[in-house]
Amino acid sequence: MNGLFLVFTILTVTVTTITATPAPAKAESAWQTNQVKKEMNAPPFLIFLNLEYEPCLGTLIHKQWILTAARCFLPLLHLKIAASEEKHFQDKIGKLEPMLTFQHPNFTPSFPEHDLMLIKLKKPINLNDEVKLAALPTSTDDRIGDMCTVSGWRWTWMNSIIVHDIQKNQNVVWFSDDDCQVFLGRQVYAKIPENMFCAGSSLESALVCQEITAAPILCQNQLLGILSWSDGCVLSGNMGYYTKVSRYIDWILQVIHTK
Repeated sequence: MNGLFLVFTILTVTVTTITATPAPAKAESAWQTNQVKKEMNAPPFLIFLNLEYEPCLGTLIHKQWILTAARCFLPLLHLKIAASEEKHFQDKIGKLEPMLTFQHPNFTPSFPEHDLMLIKLKKPINLNDEVKLAALPTSTDDRIGDMCTVSGWRWTWMNSIIVHDIQKNQNVVWFSDDDCQVFLGRQVYAKIPENMFCAGSSLESALVCQEITAAPILCQNQLLGILSWSDGCVLSGNMGYYTKVSRYIDWILQVIHTK
């Protein structure tokens, strides 16, 4: 992992959600909430991982650890952590560098299950109002029907050469496995794995867009999932398929405490 670097930047933009047809009552509520045009900052735990092949997102879960998707791993990758572009802020937190990466041992690129990876920083980060930790889940219970929020970045145009320029926090609903199965007919995988769930604000047709993958999803202020793949644009309410973080707490804590 030589030649890695981290730089903190903050993105504040004005966003408007593309209209989609909602499904259940709570999905309609999520859709309506996201019609409000407003200016927002990137969540204080959201990490931008700038890979040479494809950018990913990460989530700060510990002063020295980032959680992201296992498929974000590449032999050569460059990291940027999004928090603030202001030089005084960068000076205050100091230089950040990754030291180690740990893919889940059961992950394989040909199948989406166990799609998690931990990144260890060389030094603990100083937490403040602009940089905070995402809370890990305290229960393994599913949150079917609950309102959740997925956060990430996307491009105005489908051109990855242009810097991602829209940051958005999209309200979605945790759907049942039966609802998820409706969309899996067009996917490679015949059945959603037990350690994954799907969420969105619509069960209708997918939109075409370009988003940064591995977006985190929070339900009741707890990190419940990391995006593995999607059917359309998760930041516009289309269906996203997430790894259940609660099923991997033992592995996460074991790595953090022993590495």
